[in-house]
Amino acid sequence: MTEIDPLSLDFATRHPDSFARVLGRGDLEESARMLESLPAELKASIVSRLPAARIQQLLNSGQHQPEAWLSEAPFDEAVTLLSRIPAERRRALVDAIPDKKRQRRLKQQQRYPAHCAGAHIGDLPVRLGTDSLAADVVAELRELDADDPGPLVIVDKDGRYLGMLDRWRLLMQNPPMGVVGDYLIEVKAVRPETPITTLANDEVWHARYWLPVVDHRQRLLGGVSRQRVFRASGAQMAAGGRSSDALFDLFDDLVHMLGVMLESMLKPKSS
Repeated sequence: MTEIDPLSLDFATRHPDSFARVLGRGDLEESARMLESLPAELKASIVSRLPAARIQQLLNSGQHQPEAWLSEAPFDEAVTLLSRIPAERRRALVDAIPDKKRQRRLKQQQRYPAHCAGAHIGDLPVRLGTDSLAADVVAELRELDADDPGPLVIVDKDGRYLGMLDRWRLLMQNPPMGVVGDYLIEVKAVRPETPITTLANDEVWHARYWLPVVDHRQRLLGGVSRQRVFRASGAQMAAGGRSSDALFDLFDDLVHMLGVMLESMLKPKSS
């Protein structure tokens, strides 16, 4: 394994979100080389902070041993990383871990009943470190889909959820000042064991189309969308002899349309 230079190692250890953002934007081969030069216990922490597309590229390259990332990382880091890996690949990776005790613990973490929010995690957010410079984040957002970059979540250096990014207030700053933490909106997080029917009845969906899901230590596991929640709740109601999910679909489409119209009105006009 190629050794990482001390300055890069210190950067990765002290500022994992910023380090992961650099790897996520860089050349794939160079990013992979840098990743493999990290100490084993740090790899999962960095990989779990990468964009979902880059994680998929690393998995598909066949040049890494993701089961080793899961095996050698601190358990909480392994749980977070596993939540960012596509569901259809998780079981094979966990089964490849030599430590049977860790296998059992990771599988237990993934066994959420269908009626709970944890079983419907599937929408991965863009993670932003609270100390990231606002100017750097604005530049990054411009590289993403201009109309809908997806959920923008702010986490601390340990991956604990803090809130959502006030994207419009940030983009309205010219030039952008301060750090990402200055543009934080407090949006409640969901625990994975929350019943899906309880979640569907929450008034938060009047204003939000996506909510983060966190574990008992506030570490980000992923998120659930309004559409997923309403569809799952509607299916459960139909199975119980109650109404179908058509009403939920209609309401979801209506709220989404209103949100798009509002964003269109608030979006700054290009000069």
